[in-house]
Amino acid sequence: MPRELNIPGTIERITTFLKTTLADTGFSRLVVAVSGGIDSATAITLATEALGPDNVFALSLPYKDWNRDAGQRTQRLLQHLQIPAAHIREIDIAPMVEAFHRSVNLQSPAAETAPASEELDKVRLGNMMARARMIVLFDHAKELPALVLGTENKSEHYLGYYTRFGDEASDIEPLRNLYKTEVYRVAEHLGVPEELLTAVPTAGLWPGQSDEGQFGFTYETADKVLYGLYDAKLSPDELIEQGLDQKTIEQVQIWVAQMAFKHNLPWIAPEPVSL
Repeated sequence: MPRELNIPGTIERITTFLKTTLADTGFSRLVVAVSGGIDSATAITLATEALGPDNVFALSLPYKDWNRDAGQRTQRLLQHLQIPAAHIREIDIAPMVEAFHRSVNLQSPAAETAPASEELDKVRLGNMMARARMIVLFDHAKELPALVLGTENKSEHYLGYYTRFGDEASDIEPLRNLYKTEVYRVAEHLGVPEELLTAVPTAGLWPGQSDEGQFGFTYETADKVLYGLYDAKLSPDELIEQGLDQKTIEQVQIWVAQMAFKHNLPWIAPEPVSL
């Protein structure tokens, strides 16, 4: 661990997948929400490699100025990729999020019987932001028309680190079979700018939020555990023998178990009973 990958061959396979999928569906263009993070940077770079910059559209969807550095990284990335200026749109999602936030006022009937939680409110607001971004993204795709390019990696998928009907919503996923650490390797080979390779991974859900801060472990460690448990089918004891910490293994397993329900939704009722 980590697993051995042919990075140039992997890139070629993904770009071919993007080309053939669009050809099969009758589309010629992709639109992606670019956040200033490594996943969206890698996804849009792969799209540009596959289709050329003239067939790629980028949306920057900040919430106020919470992550101004990410916005600046996004601008520089899009210039680096030579995405036409007419294909780039920035939309502040704050007005729509705040309008919805005010309408529900975070005071549902459940709030009367449940204790107030600042942390829960932050998560709810973050979920609203993720879903608002997808509304804008899919509306833009309809206008073009284009397919929505996803940015979810295998680590996030296993850990359930996404908002249902939010940042996990897409038409086509180029990174789903790559662990987070493998996304970095692909990005480096593609020549993604250094500032994106070194930026702290964050979903941008509130000021100072980071992925690894929420997890309590690093992506590097998580990927070793996830690959070992779910791909290599090793036992926790075997991972410990390879030098991984038991507590960290358990932390990763807890994350996976708590979020596993996301992979099975919606639950469908059985067929009706016939006479």
